[in-house]
Amino acid sequence: ELAKLSYLDQGPLLAVEFLNKNGIHLIIEPHLNHTYLDGASMLLADGTPVLALTLRYDRLDNFWFVLFHELAHLVLHLSNDTSESFLEDLDSKSDKTEEREADRWALDSLINPEIWKTSGLNDKSDYADIKNFARNLRISPSIPAGRLAKETGDYRKFSKLVGNGKVRSLFLQPE
Repeated sequence: ELAKLSYLDQGPLLAVEFLNKNGIHLIIEPHLNHTYLDGASMLLADGTPVLALTLRYDRLDNFWFVLFHELAHLVLHLSNDTSESFLEDLDSKSDKTEEREADRWALDSLINPEIWKTSGLNDKSDYADIKNFARNLRISPSIPAGRLAKETGDYRKFSKLVGNGKVRSLFLQPE
Protein backbone atom coordinates (compact mmCIF):
# COMPACT_ATOMS: atom_id res chain seq x y z
CA GLU A 1 0.00 0.00 0.00
CA LEU A 2 2.75 2.41 0.91
CA ALA A 3 4.63 2.02 -2.39
CA LYS A 4 1.41 2.79 -4.27
CA LEU A 5 1.34 6.24 -2.64
CA SER A 6 4.41 7.07 -4.75
CA TYR A 7 2.09 7.20 -7.78
CA LEU A 8 0.43 10.32 -6.37
CA ASP A 9 1.83 13.86 -6.59
CA GLN A 10 1.51 14.28 -2.82
CA GLY A 11 2.79 10.74 -2.17
CA PRO A 12 5.60 11.64 0.24
CA LEU A 13 3.22 13.69 2.38
CA LEU A 14 0.67 10.89 2.30
CA ALA A 15 3.37 8.42 3.35
CA VAL A 16 3.98 10.45 6.51
CA GLU A 17 0.28 10.43 7.33
CA PHE A 18 -0.10 6.73 6.47
CA LEU A 19 2.79 5.67 8.70
CA ASN A 20 1.78 7.96 11.56
CA LYS A 21 -1.75 6.56 11.48
CA ASN A 22 -0.22 3.09 11.65
CA GLY A 23 1.88 3.83 14.72
CA ILE A 24 5.19 4.64 13.04
CA HIS A 25 6.51 8.15 13.60
CA LEU A 26 8.10 9.50 10.44
CA ILE A 27 10.16 12.66 10.83
CA ILE A 28 11.40 14.63 7.84
CA GLU A 29 14.39 16.94 8.30
CA PRO A 30 16.30 19.17 5.93
CA HIS A 31 19.81 18.06 5.03
CA LEU A 32 22.00 18.32 8.11
CA ASN A 33 25.02 20.41 7.11
CA HIS A 34 28.41 18.69 7.19
CA THR A 35 26.81 15.24 7.37
CA TYR A 36 26.07 12.46 4.93
CA LEU A 37 23.01 11.32 6.83
CA ASP A 38 20.11 10.03 4.72
CA GLY A 39 17.94 8.39 7.34
CA ALA A 40 17.63 6.72 10.70
CA SER A 41 15.47 4.11 12.37
CA MET A 42 15.00 3.29 16.02
CA LEU A 43 12.52 2.32 18.70
CA LEU A 44 11.63 4.63 21.57
CA ALA A 45 11.87 3.25 25.11
CA ASP A 46 8.17 2.33 24.95
CA GLY A 47 8.73 0.40 21.70
CA THR A 48 7.25 3.04 19.39
CA PRO A 49 9.02 2.92 16.01
CA VAL A 50 10.58 6.13 14.72
CA LEU A 51 11.98 6.77 11.27
CA ALA A 52 13.77 9.94 10.25
CA LEU A 53 14.65 10.97 6.72
CA THR A 54 16.84 13.88 5.75
CA LEU A 55 16.30 15.60 2.47
CA ARG A 56 19.96 15.42 1.52
CA TYR A 57 18.90 14.52 -2.00
CA ASP A 58 15.83 16.23 -3.41
CA ARG A 59 14.72 13.29 -5.56
CA LEU A 60 11.65 11.07 -5.39
CA ASP A 61 13.59 7.88 -6.10
CA ASN A 62 15.84 8.60 -3.14
CA PHE A 63 12.94 9.47 -0.83
CA TRP A 64 11.13 6.20 -1.52
CA PHE A 65 14.24 4.02 -1.32
CA VAL A 66 15.48 5.57 1.94
CA LEU A 67 12.00 5.30 3.44
CA PHE A 68 11.74 1.62 2.58
CA HIS A 69 15.33 0.96 3.67
CA GLU A 70 14.55 2.40 7.10
CA LEU A 71 11.30 0.44 7.28
CA ALA A 72 13.33 -2.68 6.54
CA HIS A 73 15.42 -2.06 9.64
CA LEU A 74 12.23 -1.83 11.70
CA VAL A 75 10.87 -5.05 10.24
CA LEU A 76 14.07 -7.08 10.09
CA HIS A 77 16.42 -5.81 12.76
CA LEU A 78 14.82 -3.74 15.47
CA SER A 79 11.73 -5.74 16.51
CA ASN A 80 11.80 -5.02 20.27
CA ASP A 81 15.41 -3.94 20.78
CA THR A 82 15.16 -0.34 21.98
CA SER A 83 18.93 -0.09 22.41
CA GLU A 84 19.67 -0.56 18.69
CA SER A 85 19.44 2.17 16.07
CA PHE A 86 20.52 2.65 12.49
CA LEU A 87 21.99 5.86 11.04
CA GLU A 88 22.40 5.81 7.29
CA ASP A 89 24.70 7.20 4.66
CA LEU A 90 23.37 5.20 1.75
CA ASP A 91 26.13 6.41 -0.57
CA SER A 92 28.78 4.56 1.40
CA LYS A 93 29.37 0.92 0.67
CA SER A 94 28.72 -1.26 3.66
CA ASP A 95 29.54 -4.91 4.07
CA LYS A 96 27.23 -5.17 7.07
CA THR A 97 24.67 -7.92 6.68
CA GLU A 98 21.92 -5.69 8.10
CA GLU A 99 22.52 -3.05 5.41
CA ARG A 100 22.49 -5.56 2.57
CA GLU A 101 19.29 -7.10 3.97
CA ALA A 102 17.66 -3.67 4.29
CA ASP A 103 18.64 -2.77 0.71
CA ARG A 104 17.19 -6.03 -0.63
CA TRP A 105 13.97 -5.70 1.42
CA ALA A 106 13.52 -2.13 0.18
CA LEU A 107 14.05 -3.06 -3.46
CA ASP A 108 11.75 -6.08 -3.22
CA SER A 109 9.05 -4.14 -1.38
CA LEU A 110 9.02 -1.30 -3.88
CA ILE A 111 8.91 -3.66 -6.88
CA ASN A 112 8.20 -7.37 -6.56
CA PRO A 113 11.41 -9.18 -7.60
CA GLU A 114 9.63 -11.51 -10.05
CA ILE A 115 7.93 -8.56 -11.74
CA TRP A 116 11.26 -6.70 -11.92
CA LYS A 117 13.04 -9.75 -13.33
CA THR A 118 10.47 -10.17 -16.12
CA SER A 119 10.02 -6.44 -16.80
CA GLY A 120 12.66 -6.32 -19.51
CA LEU A 121 13.82 -2.95 -18.24
CA ASN A 122 17.55 -2.35 -18.68
CA ASP A 123 20.04 0.30 -19.77
CA LYS A 124 18.56 0.17 -23.30
CA SER A 125 15.06 1.00 -22.07
CA ASP A 126 13.57 4.35 -22.95
CA TYR A 127 11.45 6.76 -20.93
CA ALA A 128 8.21 5.37 -22.35
CA ASP A 129 9.15 1.82 -21.25
CA ILE A 130 9.79 3.00 -17.70
CA LYS A 131 6.67 5.14 -17.56
CA ASN A 132 4.48 2.30 -18.85
CA PHE A 133 5.98 -0.16 -16.36
CA ALA A 134 5.38 2.26 -13.49
CA ARG A 135 1.84 3.06 -14.66
CA ASN A 136 0.98 -0.65 -14.76
CA LEU A 137 2.22 -1.08 -11.18
CA ARG A 138 0.69 2.23 -10.05
CA ILE A 139 4.02 3.49 -8.70
CA SER A 140 6.10 6.55 -9.47
CA PRO A 141 8.36 6.17 -12.53
CA SER A 142 11.11 7.53 -10.26
CA ILE A 143 11.29 4.12 -8.55
CA PRO A 144 12.21 1.98 -11.59
CA ALA A 145 14.27 4.85 -13.07
CA GLY A 146 16.29 5.17 -9.86
CA ARG A 147 16.73 1.42 -9.66
CA LEU A 148 17.99 1.26 -13.24
CA ALA A 149 20.38 4.14 -12.58
CA LYS A 150 21.79 2.32 -9.55
CA GLU A 151 22.00 -1.08 -11.28
CA THR A 152 23.60 0.26 -14.47
CA GLY A 153 25.77 2.91 -12.79
CA ASP A 154 24.48 5.46 -15.32
CA TYR A 155 22.86 8.22 -13.29
CA ARG A 156 22.42 10.57 -16.24
CA LYS A 157 20.42 8.41 -18.65
CA PHE A 158 17.16 8.35 -16.66
CA SER A 159 17.74 11.55 -14.69
CA LYS A 160 14.56 13.21 -15.99
CA LEU A 161 12.46 10.47 -14.37
CA VAL A 162 13.93 10.31 -10.86
CA GLY A 163 11.90 13.24 -9.59
CA ASN A 164 14.60 15.89 -9.17
CA GLY A 165 13.37 18.83 -7.12
CA LYS A 166 10.08 17.16 -6.14
CA VAL A 167 10.53 16.38 -2.43
CA ARG A 168 11.88 19.36 -0.49
CA SER A 169 9.12 21.65 -1.70
CA LEU A 170 6.55 19.30 -0.12
CA PHE A 171 8.11 19.50 3.33
CA LEU A 172 10.20 22.64 3.69
CA GLN A 173 8.94 26.18 3.80
CA PRO A 174 10.91 28.68 1.72
CA GLU A 175 13.17 30.84 3.85
